[in-house]
Amino acid sequence: MLGGKNVKVKIDRDLFDRVRKIADVAGYATTEEFIVHVLEKEMLHFEDAGSDDDIRERLKGLGYIS
Repeated sequence: MLGGKNVKVKIDRDLFDRVRKIADVAGYATTEEFIVHVLEKEMLHFEDAGSDDDIRERLKGLGYIS
């Protein structure tokens, strides 16, 4: 996997199956590679946040929290 030490994350089997299908169609070498790519892309929305409040506002704006 990309960069540094790895950790395990548990997700619902149905979600994993959906992700695996999309990763295969998109041409990723592994499902894990696709997941890392998506997470890194989404993290860009928060990398330059100045505070926890800024992060919360961005999460609200993206619909992740209410």
